[in-house]
Amino acid sequence: MASRTRPDQNPRAVFLLATLKHKRGGGEFSHTDVLAELVAERLGDNAVRSEIVRLSDFNIPAGTKSNMGRGDDWPEILQKILAAEIVVFATPIWWGNQSSLMQRAIERLDELHNELLETGKSRLDNKVGGIVITGEEDGEQHITGNIANFFLNIGLTVPPHCSVSYQGSYTRATKQSLARKFRSEEGTAEAAEKMARNLAHFARMLRAEPIPE
Repeated sequence: MASRTRPDQNPRAVFLLATLKHKRGGGEFSHTDVLAELVAERLGDNAVRSEIVRLSDFNIPAGTKSNMGRGDDWPEILQKILAAEIVVFATPIWWGNQSSLMQRAIERLDELHNELLETGKSRLDNKVGGIVITGEEDGEQHITGNIANFFLNIGLTVPPHCSVSYQGSYTRATKQSLARKFRSEEGTAEAAEKMARNLAHFARMLRAEPIPE
């Protein structure tokens, strides 16, 4: 299924930010948000427009349908996903797994997986996926495997080196100081840059030459 965007438009990226911290009303900043913002900035260096959707600020009922009825904000988020060429899942580590909100997003995308099984086509064909993970405990490889497996089974293309993670405690930081830390740490900064470059490259490549149906 070819991209719906015009050839003269730059690719768009949507980040599903699955921090359990809320933006509304202030409160503690999110490490995952700060790392996602770094990747979004690097995507901007590659002429990709990004939007970060903080899932905790939306009403996303439990379920496996694309629309669970009145008061469900998921259909709005789904339209952002379908309008983008790049989809990034950004999650903290909770007890060795992705956050409950990240799992909720996976569950709500199940209807698209059913469409793929029934028709052989996915509305996510010719889109690429990336992964951002932060946490104070181990679990990064397990979560990367979970999300990459989901991407591959729902139609998203996963380019090489399209994940970035940070594990460590930095509790006394401000959002600004943590952003500086991520930019100054060679491994984190290089991983974010390579991820953005590869996501942008493969998004443009698949737009120019979609995967054969």
